[in-house]
Amino acid sequence: MAGIYPFFHPLESSEGSVVQLEGKDIIMLGSNNYLGLTHHPKVLAAAKQAINDFGTSCTGSRFLNGNLKLHLKLEENLANFFGYEQALVFSAAFLANIGVLDTLGKHQDAIIFSEKENHASLIDGARLAPCEVRLFEDPDDLEKQLSKQENWSNALVVIDAVFSMTGRIAKLKEFAALRRQYGFRLYVDDAHGIGVFGPQGRGTIFEQGVQQDVDLLFGTFSKALASVGGFVAGEKMVIDYLRHKTRSLIFTAGLPPASAAAALAALQVMQKEADEILPKIRENARYWKQGLDEIGYYTMDSVSQIIPTMIGSESLAFRIARDLLDMGVFAIPVPYPVVPCGQSLIRTSVMPTHTKEHLDKALDAFSIIYKRYSIPKFDPDNLPVADKEDWSYFMPQKTN
Repeated sequence: MAGIYPFFHPLESSEGSVVQLEGKDIIMLGSNNYLGLTHHPKVLAAAKQAINDFGTSCTGSRFLNGNLKLHLKLEENLANFFGYEQALVFSAAFLANIGVLDTLGKHQDAIIFSEKENHASLIDGARLAPCEVRLFEDPDDLEKQLSKQENWSNALVVIDAVFSMTGRIAKLKEFAALRRQYGFRLYVDDAHGIGVFGPQGRGTIFEQGVQQDVDLLFGTFSKALASVGGFVAGEKMVIDYLRHKTRSLIFTAGLPPASAAAALAALQVMQKEADEILPKIRENARYWKQGLDEIGYYTMDSVSQIIPTMIGSESLAFRIARDLLDMGVFAIPVPYPVVPCGQSLIRTSVMPTHTKEHLDKALDAFSIIYKRYSIPKFDPDNLPVADKEDWSYFMPQKTN
């Protein structure tokens, strides 16, 4: 692999914003630990207490013996916080998306409209659903498809609020207006917005003021909420139906006690300390993006905590990720097919626990990389599209 295989790195320990790898301290810019809460004292204490009270596993489905008071308390807190009648907690966020879409897709004459750049879990959920699935590119494209008939009460429009690789934020107000016009149901995956946007970190739907138009809200605990698992929130009737019909819930062991307790504690910390935490992550995101822009990288107009740097060549992105690691920076290469062929990028994300010293050191490394490989200037209106992947940089480099 030419010594630059960039995946499955075995981390030896972590402090959140700094990890240990190959015996060295590495600045972590590839994590979804958006609020830095995985090491918060209250979150750690809650997880440890849950193990003492409930053990390490539920040993069965929530439908049977694996339903804990912790799950119910977490669901109640989530529903109240996001303003929905009920919430339903799953042991994995991926299982939540594929299970819910599969279940709702079984309704007679159901149609799912899915954004082309949606997360893999939404894509796979739509694939599993035994109904017609249509893809759309943006609100204008969706409206063109909807305009062919007046009523779409049998349709579910599914969209990411913040796109995980590019940091692009969906125009939720436009989707909300279309929902009011055509009568479809709106399912929003806000995995990367919750904890970062909106009052107290309530997410993108609150940031854009469309909560009343979102029928089902999906969220995950593995990003801002310092745990694993996920949830869906909505009307009581819909959530009750999903609770008894969703196979990925019924046939999967319940969320482990420590994970449920950690998510609940993180949710409470986020609410109480939002005025301190949220300005830090927003300031770090602004500072980091400005630094990358000044070096010359194309950061794809991101306005979120996810800041990509366009590289182009897949193999070059792999080599850059290895070089950055050698310089003490952990960042994620994103090749085809996650992004279009020829538009590979290095994905970075910041936390409130990053110091200016962390970010400045990482910017120094990115500056060296920019000069070392002569990263091209990209025209956002004319991005490169390749017929096949370029692996020339993946080969060992000749030395004189």
